Amino acid sequence: CQRASIQLKKVAKEYPNVQFAKVEQGVMTQPSAETLRTLGVRKFPFVQIYRGGKCVASFSTGPSHIFVKKVRDTLDMCLDRTPEDWDAFVNQFYAEIEENTQARRSLER
Repeated sequence: CQRASIQLKKVAKEYPNVQFAKVEQGVMTQPSAETLRTLGVRKFPFVQIYRGGKCVASFSTGPSHIFVKKVRDTLDMCLDRTPEDWDAFVNQFYAEIEENTQARRSLER
């Protein structure tokens, strides 16, 4: 995860209009495998991308040598979407987006 953290800092510099945050498992009040699974985390490193407070991309990056490419590709895809594309995306993936939102809310309790 340390390598991924370093690479994420590099990517953040390339996308100055995107806010980046890193969350370590240790800061969670319930750091259990089940808690992580409710958020869609299956293995580390794991990335979630949010737009308007909603998770719009969620994936494990796999080996560190492809981390940067996968994050860049996903960010570029998200940034290239038009408002109409976003509306279609949200409609298509509404259930998944809401499931993630509910899982995050359950962690706040």
